[in-house]
Amino acid sequence: MKDLTSLKTFIIDSKNPHEIDDAISLEFIEDKPKYLWVHISYPAKLFKHNSNIDLECRKKVSSLYLVDDYRPMLPEHIINIANLKMNKVSETLSACIEFNKNGSIKSYKILETIIKPDYELTYEDTNEILDLEPKEEYELINIKKILENSFNYRKECGAITFNAPFSKLCLIDDEICFEKYESTPAHTLVSESMILMGFVISDFLIKNKIPAPFRSQKINCDANEILKRNSSSLIKFSILKQYIGKSFISRKPNNHETLGLESYTQVTSPLRRYIDLIIQKQIYFYFNNYPLISEAEIDDLINEYKSKLKDVNDIIKQNKFKYLRKFFKKNNEEFFKIIFIRWINPKKNIALVYFPEYYLEILIKLYISIDTYTNKIYKIKYSNNDESNLLEFIN
Repeated sequence: MKDLTSLKTFIIDSKNPHEIDDAISLEFIEDKPKYLWVHISYPAKLFKHNSNIDLECRKKVSSLYLVDDYRPMLPEHIINIANLKMNKVSETLSACIEFNKNGSIKSYKILETIIKPDYELTYEDTNEILDLEPKEEYELINIKKILENSFNYRKECGAITFNAPFSKLCLIDDEICFEKYESTPAHTLVSESMILMGFVISDFLIKNKIPAPFRSQKINCDANEILKRNSSSLIKFSILKQYIGKSFISRKPNNHETLGLESYTQVTSPLRRYIDLIIQKQIYFYFNNYPLISEAEIDDLINEYKSKLKDVNDIIKQNKFKYLRKFFKKNNEEFFKIIFIRWINPKKNIALVYFPEYYLEILIKLYISIDTYTNKIYKIKYSNNDESNLLEFIN
């Protein structure tokens, strides 16, 4: 394992995260920024394939982040070992990336490494540093510039950035509220480094003929024209999503057009997502000369993952719906502003709408006495019908 404990390393995450998967570093050669390092926690080496721990993870598929609960995919003692922390020496799977001047990748290496993060920053902390640009934080400032260049290169390759604000439903002191998130330089920095990791890992897997799950997506439309036509709309990305093909997982690599990449795989969240863990196992086996998981078994694991992920998503949706119902029921004397997106089933009054005050896009039952138009704002009131399987609103 390559010892990188002397390299200044940053963890950037939300406040009080349960699982800390990733960190980044910048290596200087002759006082010039040369290599971007992206480090991912390495739980795959801590337990055997098809062990009880592995089978339990496979059954859970992912960690569950619910409004009122957190259910980890991995057992606590594995998370404690694999979690990255400031001043903690950790074994990681790392990518060393060198860039061309235009932001494209010149070369990369995938290595097993040892790191010792120096900083554990929130997104807010990071944004403050990037805004003030203090001289002593030149590493982070240079990382931002490198990743901005990479991001611009991907955009030239056709990448689309869905940077619409979003919210998370939370329970704070028994009060239901919305935590709102907007795209910031810190979020872009982390997102771009994770996308790069997904690309170089996918390329490494392809070149070394390692069977693994890959994620692909087709655009199927003139995305720039749609965004330009709706440039002033708060729901322009919701409109665009109607035309873009859904991303899908397969053992056969293909273009991920919305990311502007020739291949891509999810690998940066092995503590909370089983599909990422599968890829880590394959790389761990490859590096250590163990038998790889066969193509047939990878296909079976992908199919099992897809099937069980539907159940997990249903649990998340039901939990979110429970608290949305409580929230709107408590405020059912108020009128709410929505932006109409489209009818999903007009005969059953099911519509996709956006609540701009809460950054919330959801399906609802909408009983409205006037004509509906995409992008138009309407005032509606919660109808408080407990028998409905969707939230019901009337104008």
